Amino acid sequence: MKFEFDIKENAIDSFNEALSKYEEGEGGELKAFKFSITHLSHCIELVLKMYLQSLDESLVFSKCYREVTKRAKADGVSLLEAFNSLESESFDFENVVKGQSNPHTVTVDQALAIARCEVCSVTGNDLVDQEFIDDINWMKSLRNSIEHFQFEFTAKDVRLCVGRLVRGLSEFTDIFSLFDLVEEIGTEKYHVFEVLADEYEHELKEASIDVTEAKHALFAGVRPKHQMDIEWNVYTCESCGNDTMIPNTDSSTGYRCTVNSCENEESEEIEVDCDICGCPWPNGEMSYWEDTYDNVCPRCENPEAW
Repeated sequence: MKFEFDIKENAIDSFNEALSKYEEGEGGELKAFKFSITHLSHCIELVLKMYLQSLDESLVFSKCYREVTKRAKADGVSLLEAFNSLESESFDFENVVKGQSNPHTVTVDQALAIARCEVCSVTGNDLVDQEFIDDINWMKSLRNSIEHFQFEFTAKDVRLCVGRLVRGLSEFTDIFSLFDLVEEIGTEKYHVFEVLADEYEHELKEASIDVTEAKHALFAGVRPKHQMDIEWNVYTCESCGNDTMIPNTDSSTGYRCTVNSCENEESEEIEVDCDICGCPWPNGEMSYWEDTYDNVCPRCENPEAW
């Protein structure tokens, strides 16, 4: 039985596989992130080649690309300007690879070199964000290490970069009208894409993971009978409203919100010791006695009420 994917189907299949492996990685199978990286990297490579094909079907081939680079060097212009000049002269790119059954295709760097020349006709701003390019280069380097030698990464670095790349890829396919990424995602993995595609939702998911990992690290190796001696509280952040305020040794209050765009350190729920009785109490309920005590709990403030 013959099995065949065109370049779009190939890219989308790799994207869905990347989401599947990403979800496995989030579930604790850290080595699954390795395959999420390789699948997503493959998808992005194919999407960049689709972009070149949107300019000319044959531009995806190395020999055709070299014709553009030669023209760019000769005229002292950008690659995109060189391509436009050749196109205006009706240059036959297809003829360059005519008769070749399996011509060599361009690299990711070569495709990016043309794409990064694209600017908005109204504002003049670059259409391909530098952060997207940097993330592609980071993933490309990691993919090469995975496939050809040895590698290392942190799960958090991978999760954050994959999120940025998914958002960048969605924007790229939309800007250049390649396809609607949302419509092409398998229904069983849409919930994964939905979080990654929404920057704030992805940030909240990361913050929640940080809380879980911090607790695990704090309690790891501690016998159950001693765990009650560990100070661990999770408070609702008064700034962003999420349950992401956890102990932090670098914070002036001892607590910090794990949401990157927040990092609030203040909360009236954070407990401090009463200066009189020594009992912990939410700092928002403490009283201040001028020239004597900074923190007086309600019980010491009004003993008769207790």
